[in-house]
Amino acid sequence: MTKTLVLLVILLVNGLVGLVHAASDDGFGRLFSRPNERNNLDILRQNQKLKIAAPEPIDTGVEAPPVKLPEPITLQGYVKRSDGSKSTLWINNQAVQEDSTVDDVKIGRLNKRGTSNQEALDLKIPANGTNVRLKAGQVYEPETNQIRELKTVEKEKQLNLEEAGIIGDGDEKSLQ
Repeated sequence: MTKTLVLLVILLVNGLVGLVHAASDDGFGRLFSRPNERNNLDILRQNQKLKIAAPEPIDTGVEAPPVKLPEPITLQGYVKRSDGSKSTLWINNQAVQEDSTVDDVKIGRLNKRGTSNQEALDLKIPANGTNVRLKAGQVYEPETNQIRELKTVEKEKQLNLEEAGIIGDGDEKSLQ
């Protein structure tokens, strides 16, 4: 019984291989056009020169002004509305709405992306074309193109003040 089954499978496979081989040799051609139309299209395509559209720089003789990057952008926190209206964000100690512009920075919307379950804010800096995603408590520094934690930045500022010999708010009472 098993020999018969194996023989039947071999015959079936050989028959299918023969059909596929015969089908590829019959000159099926291309779909949706006659052979003479296809030849004309092929000739046109081969003889057509490749057009490269590259913008040519315009020399006006005036140097472009240097790109003015914004100050570091800090997302201190946000309040997300349950009714779906725009959320309020605290950016650089200012309360702003989603989809607005502050200090030459386009503020996007809060959303969840990726595997993180935490909300993040999309920002766009038109000066250099950078798109950034900030979470609450993060700082984006355009000069270095880095995102850092606000706690780390504040700690570094405190250490720099202590190294400079400045303690407290500069009041004489705090020095005694």
